[in-house]
Amino acid sequence: MARSKRVKAILLLLIMIFMIIGCAKKEDEAFLEKVKGTGFAYSEYFKSVDELDKRKKVTYYIPLPIDELVSIAPNSIKNAVHPIDPRKLPFEVNEQTAYVVTSEDESGNTQNQVQLTYNHKDDYNQTEEFYIITVTELNENPLDKYDFSKQQTDTAGNELRKEILIDDIPIFHQVITTDSALAYRYYSYDEKQNQVSTVVTSANELYTYYKGHLYHVGYLTENKNSKEIQEEILQLTRDFILGI
Repeated sequence: MARSKRVKAILLLLIMIFMIIGCAKKEDEAFLEKVKGTGFAYSEYFKSVDELDKRKKVTYYIPLPIDELVSIAPNSIKNAVHPIDPRKLPFEVNEQTAYVVTSEDESGNTQNQVQLTYNHKDDYNQTEEFYIITVTELNENPLDKYDFSKQQTDTAGNELRKEILIDDIPIFHQVITTDSALAYRYYSYDEKQNQVSTVVTSANELYTYYKGHLYHVGYLTENKNSKEIQEEILQLTRDFILGI
């Protein structure tokens, strides 16, 4: 009789554990719900070395508030994400959204990518200003394949500055100085279509590699040609990457 009670107690405990695990999984799935999607976020200028335009088996997820990302982001990329204080941006932020996209490279290795979007939208829900930073896992530094520091302009003729992230690690700053620009791509979510799509526009951009992660920033502000604004964005990006 005593043995029977012990067996029942153990079975009841196992059932409770499975129920808890099941609820936890459902909760995670609710946050990272798969959704349709098209296109990739990548740098037009640096795609020849990072090859982010050649990913396979891409999975998109419904975006979520940035403050929820840290708790559910893949562990391999979580330490590379340091949400910023939106009050430090040179425009009023009225939308903060995080995206998670997973894929495989040509060798079949899983790549996690997150995008943090800080937008200012007008009364018609159109984006007027933005600061968007994308973090992608990469095992090898793509900047080792070619010395971009010799370049003073990108392929559209806009200024390409070699700045310093920390120590001797470069961070490249593309600043629009002509009437044309390379395409800047970022993720956006269409609620009606329930789909993540890729927006193609133009923006000033920042690009660097640090401790196993590729960082790509695009920003558009009312005074994007201001040297002061450009320096503010550069420093904000440094702080994000270094976790300052």
